Amino acid sequence: MLEGATFVKVLIADDNIDSIEILEYFISQVPGFDVIGSCRDGEELIQQVMVQSPELILVDINMLSMSGLEAVKECLKIKPDLRFIFITGYDQFAVEAFELSALDYIIKPIENQRLYVALERAKKTLAKQEKDNSTKSRAKRLPVKFNGSTYYIPINEIVFIEKSGKKCLIFTQLRTYENISDIYMYLDPNVFSQTHRSYIVNLEKVSHITPRNETYLVYFLNFDEYAHISKLKIQEVQKQLHDLMVN
Repeated sequence: MLEGATFVKVLIADDNIDSIEILEYFISQVPGFDVIGSCRDGEELIQQVMVQSPELILVDINMLSMSGLEAVKECLKIKPDLRFIFITGYDQFAVEAFELSALDYIIKPIENQRLYVALERAKKTLAKQEKDNSTKSRAKRLPVKFNGSTYYIPINEIVFIEKSGKKCLIFTQLRTYENISDIYMYLDPNVFSQTHRSYIVNLEKVSHITPRNETYLVYFLNFDEYAHISKLKIQEVQKQLHDLMVN
């Protein structure tokens, strides 16, 4: 939830259209939630998380092409603070679901009261998360553990961050650090943009953007390395850059 916002942005992923319609109806009866879209498979879910940046996703586990569990793992690489509830017809995946820190695990057929309990838990969790992130985003330095030492990097010196599996490379003007902790919560979302599944860019450092095949390359002032912007994110990034220029 953005500061002062009323609604939690919800995305639904299920390959059964009837289940999607039931969930949309039940959620519409609960104040404070807004269903911003639905997906029919895991790949589409990943794309929509990147484009729409939901705060909560409701995910079926058994979907075509990619399971809900695998899709959520990929979504967390894009948006580490994403919250999710699994809704499925099977109970054998519950342990793995909670290992991913699922807020809840609901067995079909969906009962409205059971869903409402899960949504209330989600609302409380997101409210606490927003409060915690607000405090962290005011930090001026980023603690990074690297080669046995802890470095306190001025956040405004970060050019971009490249994620690779559980690790990320933090590029600054002077050196590159490797880190494994979740750092996105420390960054101001008005300045640092998730431009790609694997990249977070400091918009204040951008020099120019160049199209290249199916992606875009973003270059930085007085810096040799470049990052990527996916074609799904290019319009959003351009708007963010425009907003930075006029504000």
